[in-house]
Amino acid sequence: MGDVGSAARQVLDEFQRDGSLSPETASRARWEDRPESLTPALVLMFAVKTLLRLRAEEREPFPADVQAIASHGLAPNEVEMMVAGLTGDLRAVRDGRRDALFTLQNTLVLLAVLTDDEDIRGADLDFLLGAAEEMADEFLQAENPFRPARRGVDVGPWDVNEDGWQEDDLIDLGGLRIPREPGCKIELKQDKSSPDLLEAGVRRKPTSVQLQAYWSAQGDAWGRARETFAENVRGLGGEAREWAGRAGVELRCDVPVVLPSGDRGVQTVLVLGFEGPGWLLRAVVTGEGADPGGQDDWAYGYVERVVVDPSFRKVPNPLLSPAGFGSLKPPSDSPILLRMPK
Repeated sequence: MGDVGSAARQVLDEFQRDGSLSPETASRARWEDRPESLTPALVLMFAVKTLLRLRAEEREPFPADVQAIASHGLAPNEVEMMVAGLTGDLRAVRDGRRDALFTLQNTLVLLAVLTDDEDIRGADLDFLLGAAEEMADEFLQAENPFRPARRGVDVGPWDVNEDGWQEDDLIDLGGLRIPREPGCKIELKQDKSSPDLLEAGVRRKPTSVQLQAYWSAQGDAWGRARETFAENVRGLGGEAREWAGRAGVELRCDVPVVLPSGDRGVQTVLVLGFEGPGWLLRAVVTGEGADPGGQDDWAYGYVERVVVDPSFRKVPNPLLSPAGFGSLKPPSDSPILLRMPK
C-alpha cells in the first residue's frame, strides 16, 4: 500500500473512531466530484466499489443496517441510488450528482458499514485499500475511463490493419474474423430483404453473442447506436440502462418476450459497442452472460478477440466499371457485409 492508501486508512480510522472527520482530515482527503488526481478520497471510493462488486458476484445484498446508515442522514432510497451508481449504473451516477449524494461523508458511511458487515480489520483492511489504490490509479491513467482500455494495443476487438491478433485461430467471414473455439455453434444471418450476410451469431451454452459491424465515418458512433437501441427497447415496453462495465459504456436491457409456453416474460440483454478506425462493432449478449450478477464472462473475452475488416466488399456488378465502383464508399452506419467461411 502506497502513501495515498495509507492516508486513506487514517481517514477511515478517524471516521470509524469518532463518527465524523475534523476539517483538517477532510481537507487532506481531497474529495473531488470529478477526480483528476490520486487522492485518499478516491481510494476510499474504490474500496467501496470493490466490496460492492464482490457482494454482487456472491449475490449478497447491501447490508441492511438501516439504523447505522440513518444515523448519518442517509435515507434507504439514497443508499440504493449510491450503490447503483458505484456499481456502474450511469443514470444513478447522474441522479446522485444532481442530488449531491456522492460526498466524502456518504462514501465513508457506506465503507464503514461494509467493512463492519464483512468484519474487515487490520491487515485485511490494508490489503483492500492497497488494491483500491491500484485500481484508482488505473482509472486515472485510462485515456477515457468509460471506454475499454487500450483497444487495438493490448486488447481487441482489432482492426485488420492492427497488430496483436495475427497468432489467433480465426474464422474468416469477410468483414469479420471471429475466434474458432471448441463447443461454439456459429450461424450467419441474412438481411431480410436481400441475400447479404450481415450478422454472425455465436453460441456457447449458456451464453450467446450476436456480432455485427458497421461503417462509421462520424464520431461517437457507439453513442448514437446505443441511443437508437435503447429507444427501440423502450418502444417495446422494455427498459434500457447505461452501465459502466468491462467494455466501457454498456447497455443493459430488459426486453419483453413471448416464452415457448406462450406466456409473456422478460429477457435480459447486454449490448456492447466498440469503435475502431472507420467502424463500429456491436455485440448483443443473451443468456447467462447477460446477467448483471452472473459470472459467465466468456462473451467479453470472445468479442475482444474479434477482428474487423472494413475493406471487405461485396463482389461488384460486372457491368460497373472498376474505376466507377472503386470511387463508391459505403454510407456511414451501413453494415459491413460477411461471407460464408472458405
